[in-house]
Amino acid sequence: MTQGIPMKVVQPTEGLVNFRNASLALLKEHTGNLDSSEMLAVAAQMIGQMIAMMDQRKWTSDAIMALLIANIEAGNRSVLDAISDTKGSA
Repeated sequence: MTQGIPMKVVQPTEGLVNFRNASLALLKEHTGNLDSSEMLAVAAQMIGQMIAMMDQRKWTSDAIMALLIANIEAGNRSVLDAISDTKGSA
């Protein structure tokens, strides 16, 4: 639950997995060439555009923010889990 709004976890469809993988490939392509804070700013603008396209009759501002927070946390957790699973080389 995020900010008092319950979130259900759903398995992504093949289309969503493909969208995520294509987005990550684009990110990887530009990593090192563009500043990460600037890429984050562009991504935030894109998120704003996606929010504007959402059905405002079904989504409240609080529900959208809870969705964003839950997924940002999940993304951070997946990277941290991947880092902690790697073997260090000293």
